[in-house]
Amino acid sequence: MPRPGPRASPFARLPTLAFAIVGASSVLALFAPLGWPFELFSHFRPQYAASALVVAALLALQRRSAYAAAALVLAGWHAMPVAQRALAASPVLCEGTTFTVVTANLRYVNERPEPFLDWLDGQSADLVVVQEITAGWARALSRLPDYPYQYVLPRPDPYGIGVLSRWPLESVGTVDLAGDGLPSLSGFVRIEGQPVRFLGLHTPWPILPWLARSRDDALRRVAEIARTEDLPVVVLGDLNLSPDAPAFGRLLNDSGLRDVMHGPDWRPTWRARFWPLALRIDHVLVNDDLCVEHAEVGAPIGSDHRPVTARLQVRPQAVASAAPGDQGS
Repeated sequence: MPRPGPRASPFARLPTLAFAIVGASSVLALFAPLGWPFELFSHFRPQYAASALVVAALLALQRRSAYAAAALVLAGWHAMPVAQRALAASPVLCEGTTFTVVTANLRYVNERPEPFLDWLDGQSADLVVVQEITAGWARALSRLPDYPYQYVLPRPDPYGIGVLSRWPLESVGTVDLAGDGLPSLSGFVRIEGQPVRFLGLHTPWPILPWLARSRDDALRRVAEIARTEDLPVVVLGDLNLSPDAPAFGRLLNDSGLRDVMHGPDWRPTWRARFWPLALRIDHVLVNDDLCVEHAEVGAPIGSDHRPVTARLQVRPQAVASAAPGDQGS
């Protein structure tokens, strides 16, 4: 009776298992336009691309050329959004009023404000929207001398929110964009006399279907407000939505807003130090009355999020003399 051959090492099967996982996740991501739960798989395309590339190399070493070729195809497909951003035309600069905005999720359980305050001190930001504001954070922010104009709504949960400004705020208040009881900010800021409409928000984490619907309802309302506003508009906040999700594309298409981030760089804002989960879910969006001079993801601030900074310019044709109205508030 012939002896059985040597058993293959369990580690030899790992590339095949990894290929199956990436492939299954890719198939599920294809159905992301249908919404939850498929959209959850669409956020991690940079991770899929890198993983598929590594898997292709391992399968090639095992002389499994068909599987290696399939893994390369997966890597190329998931890398397409990065290539598209790299090939996109550079934003056009314009001459007009220049100002800097920041959005930052401070993490409501973070009791050390110093890292964020020190970082903010070096930014010379004009308008700052902050999320996850507690009573302790509100006290720390109220002592900032460079931001005399503030509207802060602290809460004991992750949905406290606030705005800090060097310039006068007008008609600022909270608005329930999705009808779910969660506050967002709506108002106007006059920067050297130029009125700018801003919306600040923190949408729900879409891990469950009703939370995903609440987030999408808020984003639809944001799109409606931005589309009908005659002034420069800037939207800032933790949208719990990555650029690779179909809902992000719908938001931009329906609102006429643009993402201030440009170029091929992968710049996550959430879990940035933990590659498997790192995502860019904190955003600054602007309408066509604003040009983007520079945008970047900031340094660690003691939160699980990193801030986003954008230096903006008002286009000359934007109506500088218009008085802020209350539409969409």
